Amino acid sequence: MDTLEEYVRSRISAFLESTGISPTRFGRMAVGDPHLVRRIEGGRSLTLRRADRVLAFIADHERSSGGARDPPLRPRCRESSKKPRRTKKSEAAKDQPRDERTRAPTRILRLPEVMARTGLSRTTIYEWRVAGRFPQAIPLGTRNVGWVESELEAWFRERMAERPGGAGIVAC
Repeated sequence: MDTLEEYVRSRISAFLESTGISPTRFGRMAVGDPHLVRRIEGGRSLTLRRADRVLAFIADHERSSGGARDPPLRPRCRESSKKPRRTKKSEAAKDQPRDERTRAPTRILRLPEVMARTGLSRTTIYEWRVAGRFPQAIPLGTRNVGWVESELEAWFRERMAERPGGAGIVAC
């Protein structure tokens, strides 16, 4: 029995021979990668997802055209007049409140970005952190630390609230 890679490679070769499509056009139409066939021939492995997309494209073409030489062109992008597809929500997504699903992922900022955002020097940041005047860093490795972006933004808001007049320009 052939491996998946051998099977996909043989299906692509047979498809290209029967349709007369150039390898570049096939790759572009099947998965949006004009170098797909060249990469596969060079020994590069396919992911399961990409292999499924290639095989589905070949099957769709064979079904729709009966193996004719020139496949219909796939539209490159969805027209704005079409309504977006509605997808079914997973059970986990249904159970979560909306704000938890749409919340941005936690972002970790390294020291150079913290220095650029705050305008503080490395020494000042570490001195203030030890004194409790700056958010604590989290260890990322043996010699690497980072700051949680949301904690840094909260620190900025606290600083702005302390100044005369209270509110002001948002720093982050």
